Amino acid sequence: MEQERRVHIITAGESIHEIFPTSSKYISYATKLYVIVEEDIFKDTDDEQKQKTRVAIRSSIEKLKEIAGPFVEDGIEVIPIIDDTLDYIRDAVVSIYEKDKIAKYYFNVSSGTTGLSIGLFMMAMWIKAIPYHIGKKGDPRFIPIPQVHMGNFKKNPNRVKILEILDKSNGKHLSRKQLKGLLDKEYIPINDSGKEKRSLSYGGFTSLIESLIEWKLVGKRSFGDSSRDIEYYLTDDGAFTLRFMKI
Repeated sequence: MEQERRVHIITAGESIHEIFPTSSKYISYATKLYVIVEEDIFKDTDDEQKQKTRVAIRSSIEKLKEIAGPFVEDGIEVIPIIDDTLDYIRDAVVSIYEKDKIAKYYFNVSSGTTGLSIGLFMMAMWIKAIPYHIGKKGDPRFIPIPQVHMGNFKKNPNRVKILEILDKSNGKHLSRKQLKGLLDKEYIPINDSGKEKRSLSYGGFTSLIESLIEWKLVGKRSFGDSSRDIEYYLTDDGAFTLRFMKI
């Protein structure tokens, strides 16, 4: 089976050669690796501190090529940009994306200047890339990107109820029947008309759960022979959203 093309983009810093092995092991393999770096890094300066930093970054890039070269099928490419502003980062990312729109993209925002990291993260939202960060202790973490505006999400409080129910399940997967049964007990009518509380239909439940799945806040999996045998669970993005709602 042909290996899925997975493109990693990393912003240049003094320790990218140390970051890459961690991202390859815990985030994803890479079939192509791009390094975005300010072109001034390759110029010498009389400022001792700046020169020291520039030399360290150059060295890290070369070490990265040595370490990653044997494992990255389509090679490593350094993309110099004039400055670490969003415009230049955008143009660099777009030029990369235009070469291969089908590949899966991973953006490493662990190194480089603040401008480079922020710019790369913002571009992740535009092309639906997966941003991640490697901490100082070498701990890898995906950075969730919200798929829905909070204003739209809050319009129906039952969406929050579903996330809360799944959160209370402590990692257990709930069947469609179980989840709907628990939601029935806490269901909140959307229109505050003063009428007797309406029950939740299966059609209404489907609409709620499908929107949460589309926004990647809830995941689902099959557990039986029938297509109706579905279990639901809270995703990392869903847990993040629920936590954000409580702030």
